[in-house]
Amino acid sequence: MTIKGKQAYTPNLGKFMRLCETNYIQLINLLPANFTQRQGFDFSAGEGIHYQIHVLEQSPYTSLLKVQQLAENQPHYMMPVIRVRLYHDARLAEVCASQHIYYLEPKYDYPNDKMHHKDEKLQVNLFLAEWLKFCIEHGYCRQQIFKAND
Repeated sequence: MTIKGKQAYTPNLGKFMRLCETNYIQLINLLPANFTQRQGFDFSAGEGIHYQIHVLEQSPYTSLLKVQQLAENQPHYMMPVIRVRLYHDARLAEVCASQHIYYLEPKYDYPNDKMHHKDEKLQVNLFLAEWLKFCIEHGYCRQQIFKAND
């Protein structure tokens, strides 16, 4: 199918699943083996760069995490917040919400009213991969464990 002479975007499921597998392994390596619901973890990945991971839901086969960046002297809208669903049986991690997008479609028509990329779901999962790579390469350290409120 073509749109004004361009080929329509078709998600590459194999690429997406490999990305979700890699993100799962890296996220699990950041968390303690026995993490539970309502726990939160504070990480430092460099000078003034802090992240928090909150375990919002926990079941035998899935977990829902809220990952957010915290930085001094930065406006709230410049600090990313994403929700990641871990599928423990399949060993996959998928971003299911990002910033103001509470449900990510596999693809979007482009252009669109909300200015989403045609591959928005892939893009936010790639963002998670880059964030995890950054944490691992820059000697992240878990600073504290706290009880999450949300």
